[in-house]
Amino acid sequence: MTLFPSKDPSLENKLIGNILREYPRMARIMERYFGGHCLERSGFKIQTLGMACILFGVDQKQLLQEFEKIQN
Repeated sequence: MTLFPSKDPSLENKLIGNILREYPRMARIMERYFGGHCLERSGFKIQTLGMACILFGVDQKQLLQEFEKIQN
């Protein structure tokens, strides 16, 4: 498994489906922020992380900080 690139500025522009394939441990955090039902919908996985945060009212900075914590 690839470690999360904590300093990767392009992560917000990656599709959620691609993020989950590269970093499967992030699924649990995404479920907390977006709801478990969201990850089951294929339409959710074709959104970028940045767009999903906007649409769901999620604090992207806080979400990325949680991602970084699971890598340490």
